[in-house]
Amino acid sequence: MSPQNRRAHPRFRLHLSAEIQTPKRTITAATRDLSVGGCCVESPYSLQEGLQIRLSLFLVIDGIECVETPPLIVGAQVQWTAENDEAPLESRHLAGMRFTDATDAQRKWLEDFLARASG
Repeated sequence: MSPQNRRAHPRFRLHLSAEIQTPKRTITAATRDLSVGGCCVESPYSLQEGLQIRLSLFLVIDGIECVETPPLIVGAQVQWTAENDEAPLESRHLAGMRFTDATDAQRKWLEDFLARASG
Protein backbone atom coordinates (compact mmCIF):
# COMPACT_ATOMS: atom_id res chain seq x y z
CA MET A 1 0.00 0.00 0.00
CA SER A 2 1.42 3.37 -0.95
CA PRO A 3 2.29 5.95 1.73
CA GLN A 4 -0.21 8.34 0.13
CA ASN A 5 -3.12 5.94 0.73
CA ARG A 6 -2.75 3.82 3.86
CA ARG A 7 -6.47 3.09 4.15
CA ALA A 8 -7.66 -0.50 3.98
CA HIS A 9 -11.04 0.57 2.51
CA PRO A 10 -11.93 3.35 0.06
CA ARG A 11 -13.70 6.33 1.61
CA PHE A 12 -16.74 7.99 0.06
CA ARG A 13 -17.82 11.57 0.73
CA LEU A 14 -21.20 10.96 2.36
CA HIS A 15 -23.01 13.14 4.84
CA LEU A 16 -24.98 11.16 7.41
CA SER A 17 -26.27 12.32 10.75
CA ALA A 18 -24.21 10.88 13.60
CA GLU A 19 -24.66 10.45 17.32
CA ILE A 20 -21.49 9.85 19.33
CA GLN A 21 -21.87 8.35 22.79
CA THR A 22 -18.79 8.90 24.93
CA PRO A 23 -18.45 7.84 28.56
CA LYS A 24 -19.31 11.43 29.57
CA ARG A 25 -21.88 12.69 27.03
CA THR A 26 -23.74 12.23 23.75
CA ILE A 27 -22.69 14.44 20.85
CA THR A 28 -24.60 15.17 17.66
CA ALA A 29 -22.31 15.25 14.62
CA ALA A 30 -22.22 14.48 10.89
CA THR A 31 -20.03 12.28 8.74
CA ARG A 32 -17.63 13.83 6.27
CA ASP A 33 -16.83 10.49 4.67
CA LEU A 34 -17.59 6.82 5.20
CA SER A 35 -16.01 3.45 4.42
CA VAL A 36 -16.62 -0.14 5.42
CA GLY A 37 -13.95 0.23 8.12
CA GLY A 38 -14.66 3.68 9.52
CA CYS A 39 -15.57 7.30 8.94
CA CYS A 40 -14.61 10.89 9.56
CA VAL A 41 -17.03 12.97 11.63
CA GLU A 42 -17.43 16.72 11.99
CA SER A 43 -18.49 17.80 15.47
CA PRO A 44 -18.85 20.90 17.64
CA TYR A 45 -16.73 19.17 20.32
CA SER A 46 -13.24 17.72 20.30
CA LEU A 47 -12.67 14.05 21.01
CA GLN A 48 -9.60 12.38 22.46
CA GLU A 49 -7.49 10.06 20.29
CA GLY A 50 -7.87 6.46 21.43
CA LEU A 51 -11.33 7.09 22.94
CA GLN A 52 -13.76 4.17 22.60
CA ILE A 53 -17.22 5.38 21.61
CA ARG A 54 -20.60 4.11 20.46
CA LEU A 55 -21.49 5.56 17.07
CA SER A 56 -24.96 5.71 15.51
CA LEU A 57 -25.25 6.76 11.87
CA PHE A 58 -28.57 7.90 10.41
CA LEU A 59 -29.48 8.47 6.77
CA VAL A 60 -31.10 11.90 6.41
CA ILE A 61 -32.98 13.03 3.30
CA ASP A 62 -33.99 16.69 2.98
CA GLY A 63 -33.29 17.23 6.67
CA ILE A 64 -35.49 14.32 7.81
CA GLU A 65 -34.26 11.00 9.18
CA CYS A 66 -35.13 8.20 6.76
CA VAL A 67 -37.29 5.74 8.72
CA GLU A 68 -36.97 3.05 6.02
CA THR A 69 -33.22 2.82 6.65
CA PRO A 70 -32.42 1.79 10.23
CA PRO A 71 -29.40 3.45 11.85
CA LEU A 72 -26.05 1.72 11.89
CA ILE A 73 -24.99 1.41 15.54
CA VAL A 74 -21.41 0.29 16.05
CA GLY A 75 -18.48 0.60 18.42
CA ALA A 76 -15.61 2.76 17.19
CA GLN A 77 -12.26 4.11 18.29
CA VAL A 78 -11.05 7.64 17.62
CA GLN A 79 -7.89 7.23 15.49
CA TRP A 80 -7.02 10.88 14.91
CA THR A 81 -8.38 14.37 15.53
CA ALA A 82 -7.97 17.78 13.91
CA GLU A 83 -9.50 21.23 14.15
CA ASN A 84 -10.66 23.52 11.36
CA ASP A 85 -10.77 27.08 12.74
CA GLU A 86 -12.48 28.33 9.57
CA ALA A 87 -15.42 25.90 9.78
CA PRO A 88 -18.75 26.72 11.46
CA LEU A 89 -18.88 25.85 15.17
CA GLU A 90 -21.05 22.74 14.58
CA SER A 91 -18.37 21.18 12.35
CA ARG A 92 -15.16 22.67 13.72
CA HIS A 93 -13.69 19.44 15.15
CA LEU A 94 -12.81 16.46 12.96
CA ALA A 95 -12.25 12.90 14.14
CA GLY A 96 -11.29 9.80 12.20
CA MET A 97 -13.10 6.73 13.52
CA ARG A 98 -12.28 3.05 13.07
CA PHE A 99 -15.22 0.69 13.54
CA THR A 100 -14.26 -1.84 16.22
CA ASP A 101 -17.14 -4.27 16.52
CA ALA A 102 -19.05 -4.25 13.23
CA THR A 103 -20.68 -7.60 12.55
CA ASP A 104 -20.43 -9.37 9.20
CA ALA A 105 -24.03 -8.30 8.51
CA GLN A 106 -23.20 -4.65 9.28
CA ARG A 107 -20.13 -4.75 7.02
CA LYS A 108 -22.26 -6.27 4.23
CA TRP A 109 -24.90 -3.56 4.76
CA LEU A 110 -22.17 -0.90 4.54
CA GLU A 111 -20.71 -2.42 1.38
CA ASP A 112 -24.14 -2.48 -0.27
CA PHE A 113 -25.01 1.02 0.93
CA LEU A 114 -21.71 2.46 -0.30
CA ALA A 115 -22.06 0.71 -3.67
CA ARG A 116 -25.54 2.27 -4.14
CA ALA A 117 -24.48 5.71 -2.84
CA SER A 118 -21.37 5.91 -5.03
CA GLY A 119 -23.55 5.13 -8.00
